[in-house]
Amino acid sequence: MTNNGYSRRRFLRNMAAGSGGAALAALPMTASEAKAEASPEPPTPVTVESYPLVEPTAGTTLAQVRIVTQEELPRPYVEKLRGTSPNVEVNLCRSREEFRREVTNAHIIYGDFSQEDLQAAKQLKWIQYTAAGVEHILWSELVESPIVLTNMQRMYSPTISETAIGFMLTLARGLNGYALQTRERRWKPLPGLSEISGLKLGMVGLGGIGTDTAYRAHYGFNMRILAVDPKPIPKPSFVAELHSLDWLPQMVPQVDILMSAAPHTPLSQGMFNESIFHAMKPSAFFINMSRGKLVDTPALVRALKEGRIAGAGLDVTDPEPLPADHPLWTAGNVIITSHTSARSPGSEQRKKDLFAENLRRYVAGLPLLNVVDKKRGY
Repeated sequence: MTNNGYSRRRFLRNMAAGSGGAALAALPMTASEAKAEASPEPPTPVTVESYPLVEPTAGTTLAQVRIVTQEELPRPYVEKLRGTSPNVEVNLCRSREEFRREVTNAHIIYGDFSQEDLQAAKQLKWIQYTAAGVEHILWSELVESPIVLTNMQRMYSPTISETAIGFMLTLARGLNGYALQTRERRWKPLPGLSEISGLKLGMVGLGGIGTDTAYRAHYGFNMRILAVDPKPIPKPSFVAELHSLDWLPQMVPQVDILMSAAPHTPLSQGMFNESIFHAMKPSAFFINMSRGKLVDTPALVRALKEGRIAGAGLDVTDPEPLPADHPLWTAGNVIITSHTSARSPGSEQRKKDLFAENLRRYVAGLPLLNVVDKKRGY
């Protein structure tokens, strides 16, 4: 245990526990949490739909394990991967052509790849994708194959949640307006400033991003958290109410901030539409930290221009990149961060740590972490 309360053992245990668990592992434990870990009470039985855990093909520890990647990896990290087993071979491909050649005999892909790469990879067993969302690679030949797909869910969520909280503060305190005034060297108090402390936050999706943001919002700003999620997951102590997605129409009119933290699937596409924005309070803010395609963008533009909602904080948009002449830029009280909320040295380190841990598990024939249900899309 380090000084900030971080425990690697606790992190990996919570990773294996399923949705949202690992997000808390990176946070310092409170005194009550530490006491609970020292003297745990018998758990209350719950029904949890966990992520599938898939073991690699028997015998992988006896043969060569070939990894191919187009990622820029530092030499010490590559040596760490190679040190997992004498049988691990890491090929850093410097061009698309080299990657296409090497992928034909690869057992593992780390990072991005194309549909043609997948078709050429005749020995592929496992893909460690370096994003949390996998909607762009769920081609039928991957979904129907025995290839194991793991993603970076929960690795970026601590960083993303900081941007989400930043959006809330920016919109409530007028920081975006003051930034413009600072550039223009104007001193003019802005009207309509509010506070986020004690507000109701409605969270759509309680995976890594939703859990981390809810934790910070509740304990940092005493916000009351209402949430919906498609999976029957246990309710965290800092969430006041957790329901299935059917409860979304009842939740929306109650909240002061509505936040999207759900994955992009055929079922979630366009879910934030005209009826949702109509149901929101005129004083409420909309935050999107997941995918732009979850939002009916013209409906959001209308809601902002007509003052039916008070503002929006968007890390993602549809389309993306957002064209310079798109009406969303000038729709009203909106701030856009160009899909960069996951970027930080901490995110990069967690990403590398997860792959190293998963590789250790793979060569030992152990279940992998962050296995994607390819048919459900997350």
